[in-house]
Amino acid sequence: MRLQTSIVVLGLVVVGLSPTLPAAEEPPNTLASILAAGKPAIGIWTGAMGATRITKVLATSDLDFIVADVEHDIYDFRTLHSFLLEVQDFHLRYQTQPRTAPSVLIKLGHRAGWDPRFEIAESIRVGPAGGVWVPVVESRAELERIISIFMYVEQSLLEGVNSPPTHEVSELWPLNPKGKLMVVAMIETEEGVKNAKEIIETPGLAAVHTVHITEAQAAQVLKLCLERNVIAGTNASPGNIKAKLAAGYKLLSLGSDFGMLQGQLRNSLKEMRSAIPSSDGR
Repeated sequence: MRLQTSIVVLGLVVVGLSPTLPAAEEPPNTLASILAAGKPAIGIWTGAMGATRITKVLATSDLDFIVADVEHDIYDFRTLHSFLLEVQDFHLRYQTQPRTAPSVLIKLGHRAGWDPRFEIAESIRVGPAGGVWVPVVESRAELERIISIFMYVEQSLLEGVNSPPTHEVSELWPLNPKGKLMVVAMIETEEGVKNAKEIIETPGLAAVHTVHITEAQAAQVLKLCLERNVIAGTNASPGNIKAKLAAGYKLLSLGSDFGMLQGQLRNSLKEMRSAIPSSDGR
């Protein structure tokens, strides 16, 4: 009897506490805040989601955003989950500057023409992501399907447990100025350039990033973005960033951390070896 009474009392305590559990505090979308203020944002792509030390470097840097590039890696939701949480954790523990953690956008393994519904739903649920980065977008229909998925994605791990789920496209920035999620479309083919106007005009789109197309085609896409107040993105370097900013680009990527590591290692080794006298005395 005493055991039964204890179970009943415990049950009443749990039931009584459930409605008052605090809601999860979701981190602000650093990238959306910067772009909404009209400022340029600088980020990097990484395929090293499973490398904790690289995650620490990225999380404690001065980056505004990180693109988790699962398109060119083995897709593993557990690894992605750990990466998203580690970015927040390392930033809170080691960052010395008073700023929020860089936003992480997940570059989908699916291309826009494939059916991405499961991938997007799972990617957003596994941790505090800032949205998705969609490769090879070639039509408005493809992009509309991507954006429509956010109507059915649970936006936090506690939704459906402590409160009714919110299934609203208004979670997307800039449809909602306070939205926490973003969709970035990549235009990287002739077909994408041909349909650039309708892609850029799709409601819910935050930004367009161009790659693998000619300079003339990129300029055409940039012009459409500027005319329709859609953020334009491109790869940039310290040597050309001023020109990119002057042209109107706001979303600027340094490229991949792998490429930067490879280049720095190559240059450092070259300098080191040049300082070593050759065996023939020259």
